[in-house]
Amino acid sequence: MNKKKNSNQTFAITVFIGIIVLLGALFFVSKAQDKNAEKEFPTIAGVNDVKVNGFDIEKQPTIGNKLAKIEVVEFGDYKCPICKDWNKLVFPELKSQYIDKNLISFSFMNYPFISKDSNLAALASEVVYDYDKNAFWKFHEEVYANQGDETKTWATKEKLTDIAKSVIPNLDEAQFKKDLYKKSSMRSVATDKAIAEHYKVNGTPTIFVNGKQVENPSFEAIKAAIDAELNK
Repeated sequence: MNKKKNSNQTFAITVFIGIIVLLGALFFVSKAQDKNAEKEFPTIAGVNDVKVNGFDIEKQPTIGNKLAKIEVVEFGDYKCPICKDWNKLVFPELKSQYIDKNLISFSFMNYPFISKDSNLAALASEVVYDYDKNAFWKFHEEVYANQGDETKTWATKEKLTDIAKSVIPNLDEAQFKKDLYKKSSMRSVATDKAIAEHYKVNGTPTIFVNGKQVENPSFEAIKAAIDAELNK
């Protein structure tokens, strides 16, 4: 009887130790995966020394008439499906009626908040803009055209490099991947986020017309805001 009892105790202890070892192994595997994920999908640290004075569009991707009295700014996240729809349905109207007629300037600013790869997509856009300002808008369009499921991690280093290559044929892919993580790229995205937080942006797409947030991003609402400014 005692032998059976001791055997059961030994088995229970062995199982317990095995579970502890397994949990420990899983913990270290998880930590290693988290570390690798952080390397590819870095957290964008805040910038405390940013002095926000307007949107500073001279440093942002901007099209249209930079001397126009109407300044329209979009804050977007490349993982945002509503941003994709906005750029497909609303932006063309804005472009044909106002941008192409040199009535406004239009700038894009990053506000990555949906998930870890939002940051990487934002960083990629900053690198492309740094490489070739004219290629930025095509890259911007292609990222949305190739947008994956919002709930999945699709904006990977490889995919973003492929998209960048499609708009900059002579792209040095290895250098591009390195530049995704350079300090200047990180600071550019962090600065955009600091400006967004200053203006109390809490979602995307968020549109501003001459520094005033438009209540909703519909073309009708944006048009009304622009026309009100034009008629002043």
